[in-house]
Amino acid sequence: MLPFIQTAYLFALGSMIGWVLEFFYRKFFDPVNVERKWLNPGFLTGPYLPLYGFALLLLFWLRQIERFIPIDDNYTRKAVLFVIMAACITVLEYFTGLIFIVKLKIMLWDYTQFWGNIKGIICPMYSFFWLLLSFGYCFFLDPPITHTVELLIKNLQFTFFVGLYYGVFFIDLAISINNIVNIAEFAREHNIIVKIDELRAQIESFREKTRGGVAHFFIPLRFSDTLHNSLERYREFREKLSVGNIRENIKGNIDKIKRK
Repeated sequence: MLPFIQTAYLFALGSMIGWVLEFFYRKFFDPVNVERKWLNPGFLTGPYLPLYGFALLLLFWLRQIERFIPIDDNYTRKAVLFVIMAACITVLEYFTGLIFIVKLKIMLWDYTQFWGNIKGIICPMYSFFWLLLSFGYCFFLDPPITHTVELLIKNLQFTFFVGLYYGVFFIDLAISINNIVNIAEFAREHNIIVKIDELRAQIESFREKTRGGVAHFFIPLRFSDTLHNSLERYREFREKLSVGNIRENIKGNIDKIKRK
């Protein structure tokens, strides 16, 4: 029972910490968010990103293996640990993104604009961020998190709040999964990859144009009229974008030929 409570708590904590990190990153540093809008990261409504929940579990468990790394020098051993942590989270990120793309034809995040990316799912820059996160976890977050885990185990009455969190989380998850399933069916029918961030931007743009409304921060995938119509507009947007890219490539090739 206790390992389950520990795991549930760490997943919840990691999901919320990750949401906060992504929230501020997208506002101030994300090169895609040129307008510097406040964006609700992820496809869920509430302040949680499950990927970071799994990432924190990995960091917590991997932290325990440091003593088994056969390196005497403390700094070198920690450096190796950070690399292992970053590599494991990158692998987690890759397979999570790949499953959504292959099985559901949905792209939860898009790194195609970054150098060295693999299928737009992982890239060196974000792997470096995972390395920094591993460093920050070991030196700043691990002691207080370990302490709160021990406190939770010794005072099981606090598990009420963990249960409350999951009550809200699973309701949110059920609603979001319903949207994801419908989006996946549309994507398979039209043989396209739906990029969640692009879809959200399309929904927001249409709402502002037709109703003069503002974006729903806590409901990022709240459709302005119907799901089908929103997806049809997105499909048309993708088709126009593809045609534009083809024209740009043709023009670029013609220019190269002329220069020769």
